Amino acid sequence: MTELGARLKEARLAKGYSIDDLQEITKIQKRYLTGIEEGNYATMPGAFYVRAFIKQYAEAVGLNGDELLETYKTDIPSPSNDDVSKSIPATPSRRTLGGRSSNKFMEVFPMIVVALFVIAIIVIVWTLYQSKPEDSKDLVEPSDEVVIEQQSQSEQNSKDPVVEEQEEPEEPVEEEVEEPVPAQQLTFVETQGETSTYDLTGAENYVVKLVATNNTWLNIRDQDNKILVDQAIVAGETFELDVASSSRVRVRIGSTPGNTVYMNGQVVEFPTDRPTQNLVIQFQK
Repeated sequence: MTELGARLKEARLAKGYSIDDLQEITKIQKRYLTGIEEGNYATMPGAFYVRAFIKQYAEAVGLNGDELLETYKTDIPSPSNDDVSKSIPATPSRRTLGGRSSNKFMEVFPMIVVALFVIAIIVIVWTLYQSKPEDSKDLVEPSDEVVIEQQSQSEQNSKDPVVEEQEEPEEPVEEEVEEPVPAQQLTFVETQGETSTYDLTGAENYVVKLVATNNTWLNIRDQDNKILVDQAIVAGETFELDVASSSRVRVRIGSTPGNTVYMNGQVVEFPTDRPTQNLVIQFQK
């Protein structure tokens, strides 16, 4: 057992935590927690996780994680970019998933346009045919009597005084006023410990996004405590997840400094200065 492991174990026992208790608090597998206490870092997936797990362990038992990492930096392996990139599972983006259906739609779209054009032509031809007189012979040729009668009528009209017809004023047309669509509203409810609760109303979409400027660990669960995401996010990476099928999500950020959480493009504030925080967002659909 290393000096760092002994110090962490001593702090854990002082808190009265067992390895199982600590696993429930930190969500770190107990074989990794045991490896930290014994100084056996070979069981962990990479140097980045060693430092992240030690810091989270320390904060869970009331120690300063950054201070411990600095004090025992010679005993802890340094992370490399290769270790972090290999540990992150390659997950397809929402754009890639939606690309296939978009390509199929673009293949069918020209056929739909042509079909609508043909239908429009048929409707126009049918309408013109229906409005055409059934028998052109029914048209009455003007006779001499009609001409004489028209002339007489014209002479009579010329004798009558001209009366100007006044146009009736047009009634104003009332424009229909569209009812305003309620805008999305994210309301802060309360904070208990490292967990802060928000209510989301008036939303059409339900997309959680994390923009990371520092390395962090991301864990997202739904209303049934089912894990939707549990992975490391590298500095400079942007992660998105559509949670429209859920009625509530809990977003746990392992390291909040420099990292930002969005809900449908709206920033979800971290109410406290804790390095590790939970953001619970309840959907009022």
